[in-house]
Amino acid sequence: MDFNFDYTEKRVVMTLFFCVAFIIANLTTVKIMEIPYIHMQAPAGVLIYPLVYVLTNVIAKVYGENVARRTIMWGLAADVLFVFMTVLQIYLPSPAYYPGDASLAFVFTQTPRILIFAYISYLVGNLIDARLTVIVNKTKGHLRLKNWLVVAISEFVDDTIMVTGCYIGLVPAADMIIIIFSTFIISLVWISVAQPFIGKLVNWAQKDAPADLAV
Repeated sequence: MDFNFDYTEKRVVMTLFFCVAFIIANLTTVKIMEIPYIHMQAPAGVLIYPLVYVLTNVIAKVYGENVARRTIMWGLAADVLFVFMTVLQIYLPSPAYYPGDASLAFVFTQTPRILIFAYISYLVGNLIDARLTVIVNKTKGHLRLKNWLVVAISEFVDDTIMVTGCYIGLVPAADMIIIIFSTFIISLVWISVAQPFIGKLVNWAQKDAPADLAV
């Protein structure tokens, strides 16, 4: 298998992983996981959802903001197709011996709401991130720390909207607060660990870029 991708193929690869990560996050967010001993609760989707942010960041840096926007729309389209088909199969009749209808209904009746609030939280989080980044970049000193704080604020808003929208009416209020803060902490750890790799991914994507497109 040849893994020597050219400049355009690398964009296709990252778009593919973006769409798949979006769909997986939608599906796995149905599950609320609990981390033993420290009583942290969070949607299982938080294990992969930050990859969506990372790939958006890389694509925007390498291919431009317009390409990043189109990638987001492709991710949304893929997730809409996923939700449509999984909801449709709930209403298709099953033979009497099939035991899985109740379990499928429990999982897939939640995915439309998750899709809606995932996209709303993503858009709001990114708008806040973009606005605060512009403000921070005009200031002096400790730029890396300030940019990290921008990510933290944007992530907290995103997680609050996402968790509240997905679980309101399903989860007690006290546990909702635990889930919001647990999701926020896990997301920050994920993104902080990923930071060194983002630069390497950008360098990989930019390698062999046409001279008039290289940034």
